[in-house]
Amino acid sequence: MRSILVCLLILGSARVATAQQQDEKTERARIHLKAAIAYYDEARYEDAAREMEAAYQLKPLPDLQYNLAQCYERLGRYADAATAYETYLKGNSAAQDRKLVETRIGNLRERAAATAAGSQVAPMPSSGEKVVFKTLVVYKQAPPPPGRGVRIAAYGLGVLALGALGSGIAFAVLAKQDADAVSKGGSTTMPPPFDAQSATQKSGQIDVIVSGVSFGVAGLCAAGAIGLYLLGNKIDKEAPKLTMAPSLSPTGGGFVLAGRF
Repeated sequence: MRSILVCLLILGSARVATAQQQDEKTERARIHLKAAIAYYDEARYEDAAREMEAAYQLKPLPDLQYNLAQCYERLGRYADAATAYETYLKGNSAAQDRKLVETRIGNLRERAAATAAGSQVAPMPSSGEKVVFKTLVVYKQAPPPPGRGVRIAAYGLGVLALGALGSGIAFAVLAKQDADAVSKGGSTTMPPPFDAQSATQKSGQIDVIVSGVSFGVAGLCAAGAIGLYLLGNKIDKEAPKLTMAPSLSPTGGGFVLAGRF
């Protein structure tokens, strides 16, 4: 038994250490990514490529290969840019820009072949071209859905509804017992005392009232719980999954996309 506990403690410690290492890598990758974008905006493409490569070593995400391809294009490293775009598509099977990227890869392969053959290749345009960096919003833990708080309130009302329902049933049973005691208690030869009969009758009347109020509260709480649960789901569906903001740089303009991973 003691050895099992020791093993569990070791495994738990290993998991915590692994999670901390992943968080540190994520934060370091984000720092490199921000530096790369800043260098790119200053047209320092060698530095941008170096920082983007460092970010990818820490967090091998497909979107970082897309960014790296942008840097390689500016440096005239057409074969490397094509390879980076291909890696991006392999790691992102549902990429919405697949056709555009595949066309880009074909053009880059042609440029690479022409350069290798010694032909003159027109340089990449330095302005007027839209450059979109795939930036990443990093969370140590995934943020809760926006409708989660509303659903938690719905669960709370559901618990109250169940409690009120149980209370209503309990007092209904007590009211039935009091009614039976009043109608069937005693006999013609030995009738029950008047005071006891009156107290039982009053208790039964109170039990009926409490039971009715409990059932009413249960119904209201249940209706509120259903309404809040549906509202929470609606909030989740209507919440934006992706945000977009304009981005301007000395080499061109575009949009910055922000999402979750």
